[in-house]
Amino acid sequence: MKKNTIWIIVVVIILVILGIILLSSPKTTVPGEETVIPEGSEEEGVIPEQGEEVLGQMETIVPDASPVSEQGEVLTLEGKPADNTALPGSPDAPKQSRSLEESEVPKEAVKLTVSATGFSPNEFTVNAGEVVTLSVTSEDKTHVFKFDGASLQGVAVGVAGAETRAITFNAPEKGDYTFFCDVPGHRGRGETGVMHVK
Repeated sequence: MKKNTIWIIVVVIILVILGIILLSSPKTTVPGEETVIPEGSEEEGVIPEQGEEVLGQMETIVPDASPVSEQGEVLTLEGKPADNTALPGSPDAPKQSRSLEESEVPKEAVKLTVSATGFSPNEFTVNAGEVVTLSVTSEDKTHVFKFDGASLQGVAVGVAGAETRAITFNAPEKGDYTFFCDVPGHRGRGETGVMHVK
């Protein structure tokens, strides 16, 4: 072997060993930065992830749906404010619940039923900025509740026949917001309604 080849092999081996040492060494903090571990942590040395502090100060109104902060703001599972304009089902949009029993739907929820004859009721009123929990129950087949326009596109609920699901979101600014069933042909046969925000 040539001398140059031997030196290259030695340098590569040294770099590999240094890489292994660096990757396996414990992480250190930057001088002046203090790592705070919350009191009462069940596992010592566990540092909460971003948003975990906020998640401890919230309530879930319906099972497996978006939580709500003590200040009345609907949040994502990461503890950030939910975005009504996000794509439905994305991590930033309000999250619909799992399939619910009637007893799991809160008394204060706006309760809609939908069938081939339309939504009942086909209009309701809420206050701007308030937390709205909306439940949708299908009386026949599959339906997809959605609002018209981009300002509430993240608020969507899909239900199968004889199923109830709910979603919690903050009401937008004052105005009238049309909702409809997004299954092809259903809107045209009258599956529409209006949410009035005052």
